[in-house]
Amino acid sequence: MALLLHQIPHSPYCLPVVRVLESLHVPFSIVNVSNGDRSPLIRLTQGAYYQVPILEVESETPGCPARLVFEGSDSCSDGLDVARFLDRTWGHGRLFPAAVEGLQGILIPHIESELEGLTFKLADVQSIPSITDLVERTLIVRHKERRFGKGCVEQWQLQAPELTRQLQRLLVPYDQMLAVHPFLLGPAPVYADFALYGVLANLTYQNWNPFPAGLPRLAAWFDRIRRFEFPQQAP
Repeated sequence: MALLLHQIPHSPYCLPVVRVLESLHVPFSIVNVSNGDRSPLIRLTQGAYYQVPILEVESETPGCPARLVFEGSDSCSDGLDVARFLDRTWGHGRLFPAAVEGLQGILIPHIESELEGLTFKLADVQSIPSITDLVERTLIVRHKERRFGKGCVEQWQLQAPELTRQLQRLLVPYDQMLAVHPFLLGPAPVYADFALYGVLANLTYQNWNPFPAGLPRLAAWFDRIRRFEFPQQAP
């Protein structure tokens, strides 16, 4: 089964998908998309979606079109269509075990909302100025300003020390959770671990920001999840 991942390399929602696929030993190829030009995604989905990640799964039946998986494509009630597809297809239930379904229902929204709401700003103030293409950089800035107001990137730059302090406070409970288990909810990672990895990998992508200070267990966990591989299961 050929698998293509359409992604923006530093996206906090693509980084977990890459890490999950690697940890499950799933072969895949990557198509990188410009953050300033989503037209390839619009054409791929015939206008149904323009964000990332998108999985393009080649059909094993000759002549049948590839299956596209993206958020909303499977109508999962929790908006985790891509993650749950990975779990059903290759994860054998290890990403979403029934025993921790409720806990993940609390953790993942917190990670993808409260934490990501801080980390993307700290990443943007480093990544956006580094974009050399004027048109791409301008389009990204204008997209941000339509949502957050004119001059938002400059404001985030000034607010970076306070944003960092807020992030460190929100991460303390995660550091405390790791006093009991090597991963957030037990001896092996579940999808909440990969979601948390995604926002922190985005924050620290290409050394844009240092790993948050004063969180030793979380720092050790980050190294573990970055290297983790699930035991291979028989097909």
